[in-house]
Amino acid sequence: MSLVEFSEPEVFVDTNIFVYALAKKHRYKHTCDALLSKINMGDVIGFISSTVINELFHTLLIGGVKLKYGDVEVIRFIKEHPNVISECEVAYGALDDIFDSPIVILPLTLEVLQHAKTLSHKYNLLFSDAIHAASCEVYGIKHIATNDPDFDRVDFLKVWKP
Repeated sequence: MSLVEFSEPEVFVDTNIFVYALAKKHRYKHTCDALLSKINMGDVIGFISSTVINELFHTLLIGGVKLKYGDVEVIRFIKEHPNVISECEVAYGALDDIFDSPIVILPLTLEVLQHAKTLSHKYNLLFSDAIHAASCEVYGIKHIATNDPDFDRVDFLKVWKP
């Protein structure tokens, strides 16, 4: 389903939606901005897990290091120059935006993690994606906004793509 047509009361928001919205130019920027605006205005209840926060910070940090320092082996560069982490204002700003928004951060419990293990095996998902799917199922969320085709295999989720 197209995210442009999304009109449900609640949705789990995958990391790539935030990444597209934060991009200066991206073909999905406006669609993702529109969803996040609906969440911020209270028209839609948005949900994420701590895994989304971790993935977003990591993605923005890696991108920020590449942008500032060029073609480096990013993880090694960060390990050798840990001060670059605190220099990544975009990543910290994104966290502030999430923490200041009405987005609900779902608890990452043992039940969710154990269910993620099952879903990872059943649907052939990376474990981080399985955590998203397990969070949705455990907390009764039926819709996910994502551009990740792996969620198309998860039969209990309705996938909304930008």
